[in-house]
Amino acid sequence: MSDEILENAVNGKVWADFCDNLKEAGQIILDNSTDELDRLEGFRYLSRLTRGGLGRLENHGPGYAQILPIAHNLKIGCDNPDALYQSVGIKGAFDYRIHGPRGTVNYLSLNSFSGGFWQGAPPPGRQGALAFNHPQPNEYVDVIASINEPELEPGQRWLPTGPETNQIAIRNFYLDRTTERPSELQIECLNGPSDPVPPLSAQKLTMGLARAALEVHGIARRFVEWLDMFQERPNTLEFLPTHDKPGGWGDPTQLFRHGYWTLEPGQALVIDVPPIEAYYWNFQLNNIWEESLDYEWLQVTVNKHSAVYEPDGTARIIVADEDPGFANWIDTAHHRHGTMGLRYNQVVEDIPPALRVMNVADLESLR
Repeated sequence: MSDEILENAVNGKVWADFCDNLKEAGQIILDNSTDELDRLEGFRYLSRLTRGGLGRLENHGPGYAQILPIAHNLKIGCDNPDALYQSVGIKGAFDYRIHGPRGTVNYLSLNSFSGGFWQGAPPPGRQGALAFNHPQPNEYVDVIASINEPELEPGQRWLPTGPETNQIAIRNFYLDRTTERPSELQIECLNGPSDPVPPLSAQKLTMGLARAALEVHGIARRFVEWLDMFQERPNTLEFLPTHDKPGGWGDPTQLFRHGYWTLEPGQALVIDVPPIEAYYWNFQLNNIWEESLDYEWLQVTVNKHSAVYEPDGTARIIVADEDPGFANWIDTAHHRHGTMGLRYNQVVEDIPPALRVMNVADLESLR
């Protein structure tokens, strides 16, 4: 570590640079919105991204890996309201054991990733993926994450990594949050350093603050690009172009449609999700920044379990400002526009949904 890094860290220059870089991210919000609510939520979005980026400073490094909670309400790239997301920073050179009770949550997955969305990061990529369906009583997860396939103990599974792997992401998908319990996993580095946890270094502080600012810029810009794409065909749900998919950071078991919705007062968006054979599916409404709307308090999402179905198995979803008296109403939460997502998990055959804009006064014709 150079004397300059230490000097800049202790004299406040590193912190001042972080604050200056963070301030510049505000222009992304100003340049891509005119609506007051969009801007208010946009600046809150930057604050959430900042909390998420700074959380990495609480990890002692890949040799002392920990599964830490993701910042409350950190929402990125059409986050799933049915999901509990967790992640842990690792290094491909190390081997890890991830283990603990699986819980009763409907779906659990572990993915090993490389790259990232911060400015200047290598393109995202996925090295390994594991899925756990159909929870069993007292089920225990026991996974070895490593580059080379290990000799596994009975009941263990292998999560492949690569030299470039820097993160393991854990997804718990609920069908019903009120009755299901998430997994309780922990991680240990099997061939890491034997020394005690080191003190905070000037280099770690410098790199941590710099990366946090780069993540705010990179993530905000990345999903503004999605918004620009979706606005070209409003009120439709389509797959991302192959060249524009977010690398290997998605769950490989999913088919995921995205779109931009916009409604005038007195209008509703009717979405018919056809009968499909899928382990899980959900529809959700987001703001323009690709953050799910406030699912803790408002009806802004529906899934395979919560949906009410038509006699032919279709799930008819109606997006409107006020409850029109249909089962699968989705609240716009005071928004006039935003983004939306429909994901199918482990679907047997992809069948696209049908979308149409109607006047609320004409919805009775659908009964």
